[in-house]
Amino acid sequence: MVRLFITCLLIVASAGVRAQVSELGITGGAAYYIGDLNPTRHYPKNTKPAFGALFRYNFSDRYAVRLQGLTGMLQAFDANSKDTLQLIRNLGFRARLIEFSAVFEVNFRKYRSKDKDSKRWTPFMFAGLAYFHAAPQGYLNGTWYNLADLGTEGQGTTVGSSDTYPVDHMSIPFGAGFKVNAGRFDFQLEWGLRRTWTDHLDDVGGTYVDQDLLAFENGPLAASLADPSLADQGYSKAGLARGDVNTKDWYQYTGLGITYIITRFSDCDEQYNWMRKRR
Repeated sequence: MVRLFITCLLIVASAGVRAQVSELGITGGAAYYIGDLNPTRHYPKNTKPAFGALFRYNFSDRYAVRLQGLTGMLQAFDANSKDTLQLIRNLGFRARLIEFSAVFEVNFRKYRSKDKDSKRWTPFMFAGLAYFHAAPQGYLNGTWYNLADLGTEGQGTTVGSSDTYPVDHMSIPFGAGFKVNAGRFDFQLEWGLRRTWTDHLDDVGGTYVDQDLLAFENGPLAASLADPSLADQGYSKAGLARGDVNTKDWYQYTGLGITYIITRFSDCDEQYNWMRKRR
């Protein structure tokens, strides 16, 4: 025991850190989008399955960093709304989501260490940074088309911006959850939002462009997907709002994660905690 104690002191003195806990696992749940086609008063409509893998590195019984990859489908359709104006507008999209995130987790209680007051469950909160890819597609006559390439709001025309909008973005993931430990396995239930800086996750973020001009410069397919409205087409909508230009799009993920503990707090950690309490 004395030898173990001396060894631990040497490790702490030389490395300046303690042994940490690392975990590897999977997560599965559901995701949905919030934006012009699915405003906050309507969510969580069009919720779709999502899943991924994660790695968590615990610096202590309170703090951890999680690296996570997710994939799922984001979608919404005006046709599913109870709002009369949305039903008339009749827009819709789907986008395959691919997300890679790094988040910082804070446990509300001492969790899963060798301290005698440590707990096997705790609420937690998290926040971080994520990269995600989501290319919206529109449906017409049995086929899905990439909307970003079409310039449905006049991108690439003489009356619109010169470039199409990007489909690769950054977001801020944040949320809260609950962890439970069962030996070498951990179970985490979480709910989190993603704040983005794009208004074109759904291809809707500006105003209508003259249909004839759009059909001439970007093609009839762009014109058809830009305005599949059920209203009378006998007048021009050019310049009218197609979406809310003052808001950005969001998306959400709720999931259950299961991780396997690869390394655990060692006997050196136990000695470290004992020494700290003796001071």
